[in-house]
Amino acid sequence: MPDCLPFYGWRYNPEKVKIEEVVAPPYDVVGEEEKAFYQKKSPYNIFHLELPETYQKAKHLLEEWIRSQILVKEPKPCLYFYELSFVREQKTLSRKGWILLVKLHHFEEGIVLPHEKVFPKVTDDRFELLKTTGFQFSQIFGLYEDPDLLTISYSPKNLLYEVTLDQQTHHLYQVSEVDIIKEVTDYLKHQKIYIADGHHRYTTALRYKEYMENKLGTTPPRDYHYIAMYVCPIEEPNLLMLPTHRIYRLPNPEDLIQALKNWAEKVYTTEPINFSQNFFKIKERDFGICFKNKVMIFRIKQEVYERFQQKDPVLSKLTLYNFLSLMEQAFQIKEESLKEQNQVEFISEVREVFNHVKDQEIGVIFPELSPLILKEVALQGKRMPHKSTFFYPKILTGLVLNEVRGKPLDFKL
Repeated sequence: MPDCLPFYGWRYNPEKVKIEEVVAPPYDVVGEEEKAFYQKKSPYNIFHLELPETYQKAKHLLEEWIRSQILVKEPKPCLYFYELSFVREQKTLSRKGWILLVKLHHFEEGIVLPHEKVFPKVTDDRFELLKTTGFQFSQIFGLYEDPDLLTISYSPKNLLYEVTLDQQTHHLYQVSEVDIIKEVTDYLKHQKIYIADGHHRYTTALRYKEYMENKLGTTPPRDYHYIAMYVCPIEEPNLLMLPTHRIYRLPNPEDLIQALKNWAEKVYTTEPINFSQNFFKIKERDFGICFKNKVMIFRIKQEVYERFQQKDPVLSKLTLYNFLSLMEQAFQIKEESLKEQNQVEFISEVREVFNHVKDQEIGVIFPELSPLILKEVALQGKRMPHKSTFFYPKILTGLVLNEVRGKPLDFKL
């Protein structure tokens, strides 16, 4: 089971910077315009390190920020309690979790489990950044089982930061009490960790561990044997695992919609303004097609769905898997090919699909998902299709940094 530890986090010095100007969303959910926006907010914004012009420039900036005490190191190892408040469907919700170190395990060990494929081009970039700087600038997002939510039934006292960004408020607390640290880390020793976000960074950390072991050895335990994670119970009621919707740019979209009728039944048509997730009655089989200012709810025919079930009983619980299977079998269209030709756009919010879809484009909308399906997929050693999920809301990049330059972890709890 995973060995979890507190750590000497590096943080922005609130006496030197305004925290709301230096943090940012995760690097992999922003485009070039957003990247430039955050980098312009402050010369110390975390994207100057996480998304640098060059790896060497990131290293130079990092060293300069440490010298000038823009970044300061915790005087003793600690955990961080992270509370995130946000509004969803006119309700104010709050999600709680922890930032801590998790020992790296290869996926084959069955301790830290993935649910997505990784792409070498992305891991190459992240590896070069990690190798050059020796720092993890953001946390990956992991889930664990805690049905009674015991690990997050905690009232923290030492508030470090309160940051509001995009109508979401992030509270980060420092927790250095040994009894609480032991209680949390001891509980997690008996749990599997399911990766929600950050497969590429986790794979990069495994590669970096091997690289550093070739230089410094496998013992004693060193900082590169661990990765900084944000972890949250999979049963957290305000953990939202949203689907990732699509917009396809196809030469003859009307033909595709017409051909769908051989594989799926149209059960409802509505205007975008009236659309609701409640229209999806059978979540494994229902999906929406947005075309020419109409939303058509289709349901995959029972006999077709049964064929998908026979092929894969687990993945066929995902409408996206079934829809992509339908696309491939009915129309000989693979989404990977559309992606290579820039004919598909991935969007997390339904309203954004309606706002972005143009004439002669097709928007495809999927039902919301339970995080428990991720657990089932991961335990079976399966991989969801690319861009299946969007965990909402995202944690911030830049609240805590983790140094992995080869120092032994010799502190005792």
